[in-house]
Amino acid sequence: MHPDFDQIVDRRNTASFKWDLVHKLYGDDVLPMWIADMDFVTCPKIIEALKRRIEHGIFGYTFRGQEYYKTIVDWYARRYGVQIEPDWIVNGPGVVPMLSFLIEKLTQPGDKVIIQPPVYPPFFRVVENNGRRLVRNDLIRDIVDGKPVWKMDYEKLESLIDDRTKMLIISNPHNPVGRVWTFEELEKLYKIARKYDLIILSDEIHADIIYRPVKFTSFLAVGHEGVVVLNSPGKTFNIAGLTNSYAIIPDRTIRREYKNYMENLELLAGNVLSLEALKAAYECDDWVDALLSYLESNRDFAYHYIKTNMPALVPSHPEGTYLLWIDCSEMNVESPAKLFLERGRVYLNDGADFGAPECVRLNFACPKSVLQEGLERMRVAYNSGFELKECRVDNDEYEICREIRTEVFNKEQGIPLELDFDEHEKTARHFLLKFFSRPVATARARQIEPGIWKIERVAVRLQDRGKGFGKKLMSLLEEKLFSEGAQKLTLNAQIQVKDFYVKLGYNIVGSEFLEAGIPHVKCEKTRAEG
Repeated sequence: MHPDFDQIVDRRNTASFKWDLVHKLYGDDVLPMWIADMDFVTCPKIIEALKRRIEHGIFGYTFRGQEYYKTIVDWYARRYGVQIEPDWIVNGPGVVPMLSFLIEKLTQPGDKVIIQPPVYPPFFRVVENNGRRLVRNDLIRDIVDGKPVWKMDYEKLESLIDDRTKMLIISNPHNPVGRVWTFEELEKLYKIARKYDLIILSDEIHADIIYRPVKFTSFLAVGHEGVVVLNSPGKTFNIAGLTNSYAIIPDRTIRREYKNYMENLELLAGNVLSLEALKAAYECDDWVDALLSYLESNRDFAYHYIKTNMPALVPSHPEGTYLLWIDCSEMNVESPAKLFLERGRVYLNDGADFGAPECVRLNFACPKSVLQEGLERMRVAYNSGFELKECRVDNDEYEICREIRTEVFNKEQGIPLELDFDEHEKTARHFLLKFFSRPVATARARQIEPGIWKIERVAVRLQDRGKGFGKKLMSLLEEKLFSEGAQKLTLNAQIQVKDFYVKLGYNIVGSEFLEAGIPHVKCEKTRAEG
């Protein structure tokens, strides 16, 4: 039976961290799209396995048997193409606690541990809470084909290493930016680690959530010496509440150190239900494949929705994970997460917790209808930042309009100032578009006949091109003029931007002509069309 990921399951009043905690703190009307668990029912095989074990009725002390370890070995071979030995597997109560245990055991107070922000918030805490010194080697962001692409900064990494640097923690796939590191990238990192005798902790908890055509590379495929890989079925199968995890440590010395540490803490027994869940989960290949197909569709929907409706934001297009990292720098607000909460009633992860306060993280592992509602709420908050102000020629905001027009028409296009600021300047109406208080575009309008208004001098700041501000300016200006009784709008569009106006519903009237030495066409839009 094909899983129904469109099904909406009410998670309220289940002590859900994702839902109930947010509702308790901020109100029942808030839509949570933050912490990395999914709003999907888990694989039926897991539910049936748990039911069978519960029906047995006795839940005594339980150990992890040969079948348990074989299940993990087979999963790694089948899904990741990596051969591991059962003896390499060690256990723990969760990936984050295991990170903390490994830092405590393998480093000394005052040692340095490198992380690569923006990154999963517990990476910061497990280092500092254990009395180690946190070292940031921030990822580098490039824009390729309009999409952000994140890379590791190897040159800076080497410059940060000294004799107190002992460990590097990586996220693969990377939470929150969604990169799935290639073999070549990991190999380069491994060579640096070996050169300076660094231990690498690789958090691979999102390893199953990989989108076509990308392939996942476990660090185990690159090297074994000084390498610890951590994983859990919690994210893939939405069973994080069962708190079970494991690490794969081929390095015998590190493995022995970890096992001794766990024995000293008496953390040897496993939760009986979490063990059954893992064994069942790693037989759910078909369910995972269906999940990936659904998540990929959600990813693309969210990405294109943001690009279309909130174009000043820069969303990632993740290769892996079900998390969308969104750069909100252009909003020019102290906390984008707070703004989306207060004005959109949608709760997103605050980028400040990841080391990037200008960003937010959105979880798209939910029914598409819920995702769409969340994005629409974000759009409400985003649009609340626009303000179209009408400016008098004798005030400071008009001077900002002049600055923008001078930058665009005179300095960029070479149009003489006297042609731009003509005899109609004092009688025309001038408008300034602001985005969260920041001036981004301007235009003027004047009535040329009863009911007919001409829109002129439409200009967007050079650094703000391609962010949807021109479209928003026209939309708000048209709405204002039509609401005041205008029946027709007309404008002379430069040839290179005529298609922009056609997409806004304007009709081209007549033939091409020259204005200020630049080819133009006349465009019109009537109230009925608007």
